[in-house]
Amino acid sequence: MPGNRSTDAAKDSRGMIGPRMDRPDFRKLNEMIAALTGVTEHFYAIYADRDARLEEIRTLCEEIRRGNAGRALAHVSVEELKKSRAGIRVSVLQEAGYEDLAKLAAAADWELRAIDGIGEKQIEAIRGIIATFTGQLAARETVTLSDEESTAADANGQLIRALCIYRRGELLRRDGENLLTELQGFHESLQSRGIIRNRVRWLFSGKAQKLLTLRSVEEIVSFLDSPVFERLTHYIAQYLEITGTRAADAFCDFRTNAASYYALLEQIGGEKPSGTLLYESIPEQLAASVDAFSLDLSGFSGSLRAYQEFGAKYILHQGRVLLGDEMGLGKTIQAIAVMTHLQAAGPGAHFLIVCPASVLVNWCRELQNFSTIRPFLLHGNELEPAFLQWQGEGGAAVTNYESMGKIVDRINNRMRLSLLVIDEAHYIKNPEAQRTRHIRMLDEESERILLMTGTPLENHVEEMCSLIDFIRPDLSREIRGMAQLSHAPQFRELLSPVYLRRTREQVLRELPPVEEEQEWCAMTETDRRAYVEAVRERNFTAMRRVSFLQGDAAGSSKMNRLLELCGEGCKEGRRILVFSFFRETIAAVAAALGETCFGVITGDVPFDRRQALIDRFSREDNAGVLVCQIQAGGTGLNIQAASIVIFCEPQIKPSLEKQALSRVYRMGQVRNVLVYRLLCADSVDEAIVRRLREKEEEFDAFADRSVMAQATEDLLDREWIRDYIEEENRKYLPMVI
Repeated sequence: MPGNRSTDAAKDSRGMIGPRMDRPDFRKLNEMIAALTGVTEHFYAIYADRDARLEEIRTLCEEIRRGNAGRALAHVSVEELKKSRAGIRVSVLQEAGYEDLAKLAAAADWELRAIDGIGEKQIEAIRGIIATFTGQLAARETVTLSDEESTAADANGQLIRALCIYRRGELLRRDGENLLTELQGFHESLQSRGIIRNRVRWLFSGKAQKLLTLRSVEEIVSFLDSPVFERLTHYIAQYLEITGTRAADAFCDFRTNAASYYALLEQIGGEKPSGTLLYESIPEQLAASVDAFSLDLSGFSGSLRAYQEFGAKYILHQGRVLLGDEMGLGKTIQAIAVMTHLQAAGPGAHFLIVCPASVLVNWCRELQNFSTIRPFLLHGNELEPAFLQWQGEGGAAVTNYESMGKIVDRINNRMRLSLLVIDEAHYIKNPEAQRTRHIRMLDEESERILLMTGTPLENHVEEMCSLIDFIRPDLSREIRGMAQLSHAPQFRELLSPVYLRRTREQVLRELPPVEEEQEWCAMTETDRRAYVEAVRERNFTAMRRVSFLQGDAAGSSKMNRLLELCGEGCKEGRRILVFSFFRETIAAVAAALGETCFGVITGDVPFDRRQALIDRFSREDNAGVLVCQIQAGGTGLNIQAASIVIFCEPQIKPSLEKQALSRVYRMGQVRNVLVYRLLCADSVDEAIVRRLREKEEEFDAFADRSVMAQATEDLLDREWIRDYIEEENRKYLPMVI
């Protein structure tokens, strides 16, 4: 590789000056210039390759659309040919067995010529009509991606691989932009100097040009020895590795980052939904103004769907808003995109995120995953030092409603917030509650305010008005006056300057098969005490029940998050499945859900009774929650009426999760499926998730998938469990319980 030759040349840089100190070694000089030029061309090619990759993706998208359209021709009757008035004898085609356009499209010309009454002109007309139909159908087709690796060789597999290469390449290109600028400047400077590169020209050159050449030699030597050059060669090697991505690796990346792939499809493949789906009730003039807003995502490392990009622009354009997108549409990502824009405009900006305790860790992880904004967790013993550092450095402070009382007076009249984010904003619907008063104290300190909730507030106008009172009090009286028209277009238009809500059916035309979220929960003190006791007893089974060990569910971070997810899902009219391996956890969840729990399935419930319960669950008009032991409810049953799946703990046999999920995601499922995994940070959950990822990477590299599936059945061997328990003992037992 050129980078290697250049590195070798750099090692020889000390020999650049010949026996005479006033003349360079021209052979070595030319070698180094050639090596530098090679690295430059290869690095430029990383950026020049973008257009070719984009064209490949667009071509594959069109191939898939036309393939889908070709299959759709089977539903177009040959009778449509009569409308063309091209003199085609449809009856003889039907007699020959050609009843639809798909069969005609598949027929060879010689087969059609063999039909009495069909000649060259008719065949030409038939081909033209089929081409027109195919084009029209293709224009309406939506490209969807399948994660079945058996399709790796077809257009779907090629498209996933092309998207993977482009996606990874873009991340590399984004990281290397500063290097590109530095390399361009250095290379152009050298080219403009007219460096002397042979003895003859040296003899006939003036002193100034010779001195310029000698200085240039020193600069080249220094550059080839520099960390910048080392990074350049490393980036080139990385990109070569990316372009050689195997299909299996691309499918693995797609399963992990499906949302990013569909975002790229919208941006590149022409899958962007129409404006009416993105804005719906927002007046055309406001929608156009929002859409024209220039969004700076230079610090954002994810990919936004079209509706998410519009949402981020809307928040910035309007300043103080209520984002009510349905759960699973990425409200958090939109908020982070807004923060990256504001940070780019004003480095050192302060953001404050107030959320339920159950999602504190999740917010911090999402900020780290999708932005360069540093998160500060203001909670527990770390609140004081984290607050002081955030106050001095800027970034995003993440705290819960209960901790607001400890910090609100230190912000009120003392700090300026670029953005105040209130997650699960229905928590502050009661204006008399202390948590609400704390939040409202920061009204004047906040340049922008974002309230977030997935609850459909149109059904609760008074709750909506209470929230809007905080951000736009001038609108709340008029909104209350139109409460009787809460589902009318006029009401939604009245709300449009302050309230944006989209549903999955509106914006996810392809309905991604599964949207998976890791819900990281910060252990409460009760959680931690119970977990440490399990560690002390070296009880691995009990450790796996982290956050469900205690008798009082009120002190469980996982239970609180589970109840939030179930409550929000039920309000959206969704049926929910909750899975756990442990009977004690199942009993605790069922008790906490109360009347919301439709029923419980464990190994003790006979199969026929299970099916009867599921039949009633599927027919029930009202939303509800079915709680299942994963070994019993995860196999042999069809529960596609549910569209939300919650796993209370990670499974040591991944096949259990896969089987459980397949009960929901199967033929007949009409809603996209949301999967939530409840996980506790700094616990065995984190170790199991890491172990699973290591196993997957190991077997992706060294074995086929059938071998991997068999091997990962025993994810945790006894030796690993013993070592992990010892590690947890060293970490937790010195603590005072």
